[in-house]
Amino acid sequence: MNLRERCQTVFQAKYQFGQNSFRTLARKTKLSKSSVHRLYHRIIKRNQHPESSLWETSEGQEWLRLLVLATIFIFALQGGIGCERLSQFFHLLRLHRHLGVSPTALRSLRARMESTIIEYQQQQNDVIGKISSDVEVCLAADETFFDEVILVMLDLPSGYIFVEEITEDCQYETWQQRVSQIFQPLGLKVKYLVSDRAKAIIKLALNDLGTNSISDLFHVLYDLNRSIGFELNRLGSRLEKQISKALLNQSKPEIINEA
Repeated sequence: MNLRERCQTVFQAKYQFGQNSFRTLARKTKLSKSSVHRLYHRIIKRNQHPESSLWETSEGQEWLRLLVLATIFIFALQGGIGCERLSQFFHLLRLHRHLGVSPTALRSLRARMESTIIEYQQQQNDVIGKISSDVEVCLAADETFFDEVILVMLDLPSGYIFVEEITEDCQYETWQQRVSQIFQPLGLKVKYLVSDRAKAIIKLALNDLGTNSISDLFHVLYDLNRSIGFELNRLGSRLEKQISKALLNQSKPEIINEA
């Protein structure tokens, strides 16, 4: 057993058997008396808060592990927050007596997580590369403009997002760079690409993806509505005038000629 497991064993024995001598606890845990004495005082020293005993259990240790990994993944790897700030966060949670949360320890863990993620990505790319040649996708692409330019490309049947990235522009070269990074390793077959009539996306479909470029219905319907909208409004306005005139004529009193 490692140090953490031995501490959990002593803590559980103390919780289960209550106030016993170190000799009795040693017999129950099958550890030496000196080891039980040392581990017991280590536990007492770090359990300074009401919630501290929770972290001595195997369930508590597993929860702390998930907390640390999730915090580093979300805030350090994805959010770009430094390990010094994360160390302050864990100290405020009063976990520094139970975990190694110094900036140096967190940097080391972050580096190991980055390496593991990259290794996992490579493994998955190798697996996907073997089966992706038989996979056919139907793509849709668009350029959205909020505060920044966002390039979006997804598979229509599944909704899987291949590209969702903030860029400085939406030129053909930018699209080409982003898409080639995704599709060249996978070798997917593209059945067609649906988009508006942006020249960069049309060129991408024909030249890089080797597929047909299909216009989306939204822009077609918008242009159709705009072309007939004026005529419909004009016709509606004329009908309203005719109805108003007819109602006005009905409201006038009729003149009866006396014979």
